[in-house]
Amino acid sequence: MSELMTKDLRTVRAADCCLVLIDLQERLMPVIRQGETVLAVCQFLQQAARIFSVPTLLTEQYPQGLGPVVPGLLESAAETPRVAKLRFSAAVEILQHVQSLNETRAEPIRQICLAGIETHVCVLQTALELLGSGLQVFTAADATGSRFEADRSLGLQRMSAAGVQIAAAESLAFEWCGTAEHPRFRELSQLVRHRGY
Repeated sequence: MSELMTKDLRTVRAADCCLVLIDLQERLMPVIRQGETVLAVCQFLQQAARIFSVPTLLTEQYPQGLGPVVPGLLESAAETPRVAKLRFSAAVEILQHVQSLNETRAEPIRQICLAGIETHVCVLQTALELLGSGLQVFTAADATGSRFEADRSLGLQRMSAAGVQIAAAESLAFEWCGTAEHPRFRELSQLVRHRGY
């Protein structure tokens, strides 16, 4: 914790970060307001994370009843670990995943970037629990969704008031890159150029 507090982590860094995509499942996405856009932004984040070697985790809420992660996300994430959960918060599963990643890393993960659904339930509860564990939490606002806009907005407000950094997905991707001199900057530029939403 002291190491976390002594480092300037106001921006997200690829070397410190894990991306978590929460509950983007077949039976949930059709009822999410602007669900297609939320999914597209999550796919953008997933691709940017791959460019900058940011580890990614997918979660599924009660997959037996709500189905698996949507096929489009799985096809581009064949090797991405998936964890099932029953609690609305995914913090326990994320912390276990981070612990296992840290066993093989020179620098421990200190930051979690969250995206997914629903903003005011699973994303919110996950963010609040992760903050309590001493990690810094970022939420990509344009990559989160709820059935109703009021719920999404209130969820983001509550996260922000608690200390979660609310950002745009593209902001996070450019912070992972850090500089136009990064050897993979051109790949990010191409990815951004072809965003259609």
